[in-house]
Order: sequence, then structure tokens, then C-alpha cells
Amino acid sequence: MASSSLAQGLSLLDAAIEQERRARPGLNASRLAEHTDIERSRVSRLTQELRARDFLRRDDDARFSAGPEFFHTAAALNVAWLRASRTALRALASQLGVNALVTVADGPRGVLLRFERSADGSDRSVREGLVTPIWCTGAGRALLWDHSAEQLEALLENVQFIGVGGPTAGRSIEDVRGLLARDRADGLISASEEYDEGIDEFALPIRRGGEVIASLAVRGRHRPKGATRETRALLTHFARELTTAADAL
Repeated sequence: MASSSLAQGLSLLDAAIEQERRARPGLNASRLAEHTDIERSRVSRLTQELRARDFLRRDDDARFSAGPEFFHTAAALNVAWLRASRTALRALASQLGVNALVTVADGPRGVLLRFERSADGSDRSVREGLVTPIWCTGAGRALLWDHSAEQLEALLENVQFIGVGGPTAGRSIEDVRGLLARDRADGLISASEEYDEGIDEFALPIRRGGEVIASLAVRGRHRPKGATRETRALLTHFARELTTAADAL
């Protein structure tokens, strides 16, 4: 329920903010429900919570827009490495013809922070705020790069493995530990059809002060031979650039 509430709350925020970006009137609760496919009663509860925390505000016409806490949080996140990630994402998407993602951790979940779609736009599943399992996506598992066996056990002890992910997803903590060991030895996170059938993700961590703070990933159609040399080279290059930018703070 927590991950669902987070994803839905982010969807509502995104819908309201998109109206402002386009210089259009704000959306009321009914229109937010239409835009996000969230039921009306749920929208009412979530907007009340977001207003209580100053992430949303409502005007006299009952239309919603971004509140002061949203702008405070956005300013805190608008650091050099995150600004630089836009260039990296665009380059990866255009040169490799894939979706490119920056993801951060939220417990046993990954939350999509920024992305750039491939030119053909064939994969429409990505969106800001998308919440996915941390253990069976490339973007998520890169966030676990430094985790010890004990840390993995503590993080994943209560997750539901069965019924989650694609045909090659790990089904236990031991499976995830084995996949991480394989990927570390290879120098690249490779999640082949682990979350969605027919889709591969390749990823590397972004660090600050030596600690993993986010991941940089590409997501595209399944390739039986795995990541190309170009994919490896570009991911390595941009992950290092973003790490350097983060360390410069």
C-alpha cells in the first residue's frame, strides 16, 4: 500500500505540475482522477494528504497546483549531477535508441526520478515517479551494488518475490545475491527479461562520496547477446561524469 500511495501521489503531483508547465488552468479533483486513472475517492484522500504537507495547494475554484513544499524539495534536488543527467539521458536515448533512466531507492523499491524516451517512443511504460521492485530491474539492482549479504537480507526479508517480475527474475534473496555477484564481476548490471518479458535493462550506480545515491540505466528490447560495447562504454562514461558532478558538491 505504501508504494501504491507513493506512486499515486506522485502521479497527482505530476498531473497538476504539467498544467502549470503548459500555462493552463489547474485541475480539480475530478479532472485529476481522469488524468491519472485514479478513482475519485482515492484522489480526494491523497490530495488532502498532499495539501496537509504543502505539496499541493487548492485555489478558490478548487483547482490544484504545486505547493511551497514541492518547490522546496525541487530546489534541494536541483543539484549539479541531477541537472547534468538530462544531457546524459538524452545522449543515451538518442545514440542507443532506448529509454534512459535515473532512479533512486525507496526501501525495497526504485523510484524513477528522470527519464528520456527513445526516438521511436515504442515503450510508453516509463513515467516520472514510476515505482518498481528494486531487485528485478537493472535500474533497481544498480542501487544494491554495495549491499552486503546482511544488508540484502534486511532490505528484502519481507518482499513478495513470487508473481513479481518477468521470466528470469530472482525468486529469493539468494537469487538476487547471485545476480549481484555475477554483475559486479562483469562490471555492469544486466537484467535480461527480469521485470518485463522482451525487455532488457543495463545499469550502473551513480555515487557521491563513494556511496551509491542513484542509478543510470538504459531500457530496450531484449538482445540475446546482452549489452553491446557501445552500451557499456556510454553507460560507463556518463555514470562517471555524473559521479564526478555529485562529488563536486
